[in-house]
Amino acid sequence: MPCHTPPAHPSAPKLPPLALGLDAGGSGTQWVLLRGPQRVGAGTAPPLTTALLGTPAGETALRSLRDALPALPERLHAGLPGLSAGSPQAETARAHLAAALGLSPQQVSVEGDLALAYRAHFAPGAGILIYAGTGSIAYHVTASGDTFRAGGRGYRIGDDGAGASLGRGALRHVTDALDFGREATGPLAEEVAAITGGLDWDTLRAFVYAAPGASALARLAPAVGRGADRGDAAALELLREAATSLAELGRRVQVRAGDLPLRATGGALRVSSLFPELLRECLPGVEIEWCDHAEAAARVAQGRERVSLL
Repeated sequence: MPCHTPPAHPSAPKLPPLALGLDAGGSGTQWVLLRGPQRVGAGTAPPLTTALLGTPAGETALRSLRDALPALPERLHAGLPGLSAGSPQAETARAHLAAALGLSPQQVSVEGDLALAYRAHFAPGAGILIYAGTGSIAYHVTASGDTFRAGGRGYRIGDDGAGASLGRGALRHVTDALDFGREATGPLAEEVAAITGGLDWDTLRAFVYAAPGASALARLAPAVGRGADRGDAAALELLREAATSLAELGRRVQVRAGDLPLRATGGALRVSSLFPELLRECLPGVEIEWCDHAEAAARVAQGRERVSLL
């Protein structure tokens, strides 16, 4: 009987690589996992900054991220705070991220979190981004790749108008009452107590100084928003002061970049619907826009957008 060779079955189509995008910040790390245009997963992991990489806290954050992923990526792009173009930290960050997720450094690209945020909202040269997360900054990237910025100096120097400054203002409101021998009352005080567990100094001190940096302060920003929504005059004034500070950052960059469109974004602006309204009053013409920066990073990992910092 002659030999019979069965017909070859067509091979299964090759799937696009799994691409992971990270938008890392002082209050948390947003991640999105894409396969082609399809979202495979998304979520939040612990804060991850350039300074944390290589430390025990950074290793813990990376393990939490890895455990949260439904599958390990084949490519990764990350926007990291505290990362400057051309710095040695960029190469170090790539190595730490690659090792944590079983990738080679060639499969990983990184850029500053501000560069990532800008690309999510504007093409180079097209506008000015006002970002209010844990910290605050106004940022412009020219068509030739130069940057103009105002703010972004960290909570010890500035970051007025952002989450940490709102939280600091809330704490000052309740500790001012302690200075006069009484406990603060009203919606803002109640919202702060719901987060800290109490309004006595021992409780407040333990809450603020147990966590490093500005993260504990930023956790209190929603208390300001909820207090303002409930009609608390002090909370509303904190939002008004924050809006004024953000507007000033935008105007400072306009002095250098020109009369370009202004867009504002960031988690701090979400604490209350009143906050964007106050910013529009202080800075007429500003647009409030929400974009998924982690998804933008994942698209960079896929090669659908140019990487600005390797």
